[in-house]
Amino acid sequence: MSPISAIISVSGIVQGVGFRPSIYRIARKFALNGYVRNLGFGGVEIRVEGERERIEKFIKLLEREKPKNSRIDKIDVKFGKALGQYRGFKIIHSGGRGSIGFIPADISICDNCVDEIFSENNRRYLYEFTTCTDCGPRFTTIERIPYDRKNTSFHEFDMCDKCKKEYENPEDRRFHAQTIACRECGPGYFLLDKKFERIENPIESAVKFLKNGKILCIKGIGGMHIASITTNDEIISELRKKLKRPQQPFAVMCPDIGVVKRFAIIGKREENALKSRERPIVILRKSEDYHLSDNISPGLDTIGVMLPCTGIQHIILRKIKEPLIMTSANIPGEPMIIRNKDAKEFKIADYLLLHDLRIVNRCDDSVIKFINNKRTFIRRSRGFAPVPIELDINFEKNILAVGAEENVTACLLTNKRAFLTQHIGDTRSLNTLNYLEDAIIHLMKLTKSKPDAIACDLHPNFNTTRFAIRFCRENEIPLIRVQHHYAHLASLIAEYGCDKIVGICVDGYGYGEDGRAWGGEIILYKNGEFSRVGHLEEQRMPGGDIAAYYPGRMVAGILYNIYPKNELKKILIRNGLRFRHGTKEIDILINQIDKDINVMRTTSMGRVLDAVSSLLGVCHYRSYGGEPAMKLDSLANKGKRLLEFPIHIRDGILNTTEILNRVLELKEDGYKKEDIAFSAEVALAMGIAEIAVMRAKIHNIDKIGISGGVSYNNVIVTTISKYLEDRGIEFLQHRKVPPGDGGLSLGQVRYAIDNFFTVL
Repeated sequence: MSPISAIISVSGIVQGVGFRPSIYRIARKFALNGYVRNLGFGGVEIRVEGERERIEKFIKLLEREKPKNSRIDKIDVKFGKALGQYRGFKIIHSGGRGSIGFIPADISICDNCVDEIFSENNRRYLYEFTTCTDCGPRFTTIERIPYDRKNTSFHEFDMCDKCKKEYENPEDRRFHAQTIACRECGPGYFLLDKKFERIENPIESAVKFLKNGKILCIKGIGGMHIASITTNDEIISELRKKLKRPQQPFAVMCPDIGVVKRFAIIGKREENALKSRERPIVILRKSEDYHLSDNISPGLDTIGVMLPCTGIQHIILRKIKEPLIMTSANIPGEPMIIRNKDAKEFKIADYLLLHDLRIVNRCDDSVIKFINNKRTFIRRSRGFAPVPIELDINFEKNILAVGAEENVTACLLTNKRAFLTQHIGDTRSLNTLNYLEDAIIHLMKLTKSKPDAIACDLHPNFNTTRFAIRFCRENEIPLIRVQHHYAHLASLIAEYGCDKIVGICVDGYGYGEDGRAWGGEIILYKNGEFSRVGHLEEQRMPGGDIAAYYPGRMVAGILYNIYPKNELKKILIRNGLRFRHGTKEIDILINQIDKDINVMRTTSMGRVLDAVSSLLGVCHYRSYGGEPAMKLDSLANKGKRLLEFPIHIRDGILNTTEILNRVLELKEDGYKKEDIAFSAEVALAMGIAEIAVMRAKIHNIDKIGISGGVSYNNVIVTTISKYLEDRGIEFLQHRKVPPGDGGLSLGQVRYAIDNFFTVL
């Protein structure tokens, strides 16, 4: 049989995952001649010559025996005549364009590499940067594609002879491993004191200092962590003071699952998530045996836990044998630090454990929580970004979306794939806004694409809106403004490919089409259009944004609807509501409401939950996003008795004044706070679900989804899920992006697809 030629183009997650070495071994197995190379757009090109039967078997095996961290989305094969110009099979230099592939995300260190680190006879014994083709940094080191060593920060370290031999050996696990290194030739750690003087035996000394209660800054692969012990309240209080995080929960890192089970409730789903190659932080319920400091996640019944994902983390945790606080090295609103120079100026830690590998792309830890038994992203970042989300669309243009204001990600749609950036954060900070711009430019460079339009939030004063306007002017492309809650629902539509759906979009705030503060919305999507078809009762928000920080103001604004001023004052004092200037503020507050001075109107469910939280004495001041509602949810999880609450709906509007007043009545009648909290959340969930069902029936729709920050509330989501299930309606929750503002950019892109040609 005459030999033939085949050019095989493969797209998917095929760079940075050991794909070329795998192809090399399979080709050698079938005695095929040719080459494999990475393409400049992120795909892989294979050229083989040999008998047709062998080539067809090669292609089948290519799919069946692909590396565990790879994903093949498309294979194109073109057969032709054999030219006879190849002898043997080779991995050759990258080049060419090909189809757009995926930029690989970081992968946690594999078991084989961990075994080597702790094997005294191995030449990588206790070497912190041990990796292979199956694991290690990817996105955080990439400057450009294709994914080759010369295009990463590892190019600054020349391979020694031993590493080069492994790199060139087809039978070695490190064959063409771009991050290959050892103690002789690779990056290394060093320990500095407050005077920036080096300390001998950096790892052993760092472990000793941690055990003695010192605070360390530890440089990782995508950024830096602040680490300390987990059992000393005073040390954690000092850490909170330095980081300016008085109440925000810290994550902890444990050496293994066994240690996690000592203080947290963990099921099979949670265990699998913790052990996954992405190694996210997983939010777990505290167990009755919880023995760590209550100051780690004050007022919450949960704790964020992760397992080691790098060599240095495995080494430190195995030596300490106990959990460590491991929180991002940044103050609120600012990006996590990544440069050694910035670590020295941070002035938080007693010691700095740094290394000399340059971090190209900052990447915070990903965070997930199981809501209604489904994995839900709180933050989609390390391990997941920037792997794209495939959209089932007939649309060839490129769209850039920039999110809202907090928990921002950007999203770039190109070739029907939505590439989300890593977690960016709060763009009210100029540093974070610059970080967003850098991340966008880098994503455009990696995907080799430029947007044909840009989408942003409807709010005129967001920094992201201003950035989008400037970007459009500079690049002469159209701007598409997207209402906040339409974008939330659109992100769900992007995930599921719905052509019609009713969305329950519930959060703290979103700029409405009427210029008011929305946040408890029923949104209809039908025939490519979005419309608001129901919402929570509009409530007063005295002082505007101040009421989001002092939720007692929301209590006053809501109860003003039914109580005279004198009685309202007594209620606020009697129930211990707290305000910025104490009880002397109450008269001014009531007068402000009465005269309607600087009193916004809002339909936000988040603000109603805040009011319930404050009225029950759970949280009177918001020191971080979602704090009053999160602490209320922790209280509600303890509730066992469902108390009667009024659920009154008129013209698609849920009466929330009656719900808060019922909270007041039950509290003053002496009912348990946890039962009141639980019942209030159930009432809100039942009410909003009932409106959604009414609208779905009118429009003959059998799918209802939920999006927005309130989607992290397990009581509310499970209540809605059960309500819809009982009525035969399919309930959709987010699976691929956060339901909060971290997924908003995907929704903005999806909205822009429907509206692109109307803005030209």
